[in-house]
Amino acid sequence: MLFRSLSATLSNMLSSQRLAGQHDETSYKPIDGLQGPCFSEKNDAEHRKKMPCLQAIGQCYPDYQFTPETFEKLYCSDKFPYDEKTQEWVRKLVHQSGIETIPSSINPAQFDEPAIPFDKDIEIDEHNLYRRAKDPWCPTTKERSLIWEKFAPKLTIGAAKDVIREWGGDPLTITHVITNTSSGTHMPGLDLAVVDALGLKNVRQRICVDNTGCYGSFSALTVAQAFCAAEPDAVVLVTCTEVCSVHINKYSKDRSEILGNIIFGDGATSAILSAGKKGDWQMSPIRMVTAPPSTRDYVSVKLTDQGYLLYLSKYLAPCLHTAVKPMWRDMIKDALGVKESHDCDWAVHPGGKAVINVFHSEDLELNLSKEDLSPSWESLKHHGNLAEIGRAHVLNSSH
Repeated sequence: MLFRSLSATLSNMLSSQRLAGQHDETSYKPIDGLQGPCFSEKNDAEHRKKMPCLQAIGQCYPDYQFTPETFEKLYCSDKFPYDEKTQEWVRKLVHQSGIETIPSSINPAQFDEPAIPFDKDIEIDEHNLYRRAKDPWCPTTKERSLIWEKFAPKLTIGAAKDVIREWGGDPLTITHVITNTSSGTHMPGLDLAVVDALGLKNVRQRICVDNTGCYGSFSALTVAQAFCAAEPDAVVLVTCTEVCSVHINKYSKDRSEILGNIIFGDGATSAILSAGKKGDWQMSPIRMVTAPPSTRDYVSVKLTDQGYLLYLSKYLAPCLHTAVKPMWRDMIKDALGVKESHDCDWAVHPGGKAVINVFHSEDLELNLSKEDLSPSWESLKHHGNLAEIGRAHVLNSSH
């Protein structure tokens, strides 16, 4: 049978990689040490026949939103201990980021009020998490985790319900559940939250694929593809969830740490994968490129006494450029069987202006206009960087 092909595009595969490059952001030179993408020519044709189809995409977002003004109230006031130079940098960053709103589980109205004198008997919630902290405006990891544990399951279940509505199938036919998150942890995991809430009684396997950051959706989808290839009657539910608004940290000193605080949003996306029929979106095998060890700290998440410390290096986008340039033609040919950039649609990870702008660079010869990448730009504008969630949101908008 013939299928329309839906591919994990080059931009998605590489945008979360930590690629080694020059410290001069304007200097683009070849990278040594890239590994992949690797595949077996002997078995590849047979492998492709077993690829599942993407039947539906769902999403769920919290009720509140952060705006550039939200971060100004924190970083450019006496609430956070930053000097005038840093405050001016933050002010410039938030208003030139291309982001107008970021979905948040935290009510930003609390930043308009003074701190509450610490009282352990005051219950922590999304309305006072930062206000009631013993260290003003800086909750402990335990306090942040309490809010994460409230909203991560809620968003995951919401996204799962939404994709089932979009799909229109019987949830009792779902055989596998895969969940993914990198912004928190809790046992039992989000997989059981979904199974219990939806009453999924025929699940054969469930797995949490966590702590994989911006490429987490590909990790989860790779597992889903393997399930479908092994069991042709499999119907796989995949969810990706982040609650990053609980990790704002006034002790972030490095600009790359501050950037990590103010660009990530909250939400969840979901997908149903199974064998398809004519006209469905069949996935191609997901390829991965592994960057050299020297780049491992370009994107990182570290656990501290004040929550997760999110780090995004300013060198990430220039290094992405050096990796994309020599291989984008081979990768779209492998994924879609096409030769030119305008022979397919592009779902670029909305990881920030610098990441998306890589694909507008003249020397890449992609010749992609703002309109060509409008789903990515719109996602960034209204949702910020949703980590692994962002790609599913862009695909949903494109579809």
